[in-house]
Amino acid sequence: MIRKWDDICSDYKRLSNKENKFFSIYNLVVSVRDSKYSNHIYGWTSVCDLYIVQNQVNYPYEGPKLLVRQLESNKLEFRYIDTYEAERQWNRVFDGSDGFEKLEKLFFDLHWFYPEFIK
Repeated sequence: MIRKWDDICSDYKRLSNKENKFFSIYNLVVSVRDSKYSNHIYGWTSVCDLYIVQNQVNYPYEGPKLLVRQLESNKLEFRYIDTYEAERQWNRVFDGSDGFEKLEKLFFDLHWFYPEFIK
């Protein structure tokens, strides 16, 4: 279930080479891999979706997680899944070029990290 960020990058690189529409999520994953966060957050993929959690988890995992999904027109959807009621889940759609900046802000909003972490 939990995979290394290098392996996740390889998956999205392969997808973005086949279909240009995965370019934004690939760039986001590369930014995560190369960031200070990479050793403190964990991820896995399901089909084309990326899931990020704060702690290492085992399969099956039903707890809170962040879903990142590549959409059309270079958009990324961020959906924080902490309930099964979809209408109560926090979700936003952002331009793919802002993906890492928005992800970092979400980390701070969720208190996964504090701004001092990046200093």
